[in-house]
Amino acid sequence: MTCPHNPVSATAPAAHHTEAIVAEEKAQLDFSQSMSYGDYLQLDAILSAQKPLSPAHDELLFIVQHQTSELWMKLMLHEL
Repeated sequence: MTCPHNPVSATAPAAHHTEAIVAEEKAQLDFSQSMSYGDYLQLDAILSAQKPLSPAHDELLFIVQHQTSELWMKLMLHEL
């Protein structure tokens, strides 16, 4: 018997089901020629944007927290 929400038989191997989804969705599985995760997120720019101006230990925490808040606000404005 098959589940009405999943047309693949419950006795079918999971690998076959996965292959069917990949084929149906035309999922990209080979990322060897694509940009890296770090390149896509521009991590070099983000991680070099913290420039504390004092030797205070907590200043980096302050900068990261406030930059993160600014990114969340940017996302909120984008979603409005």
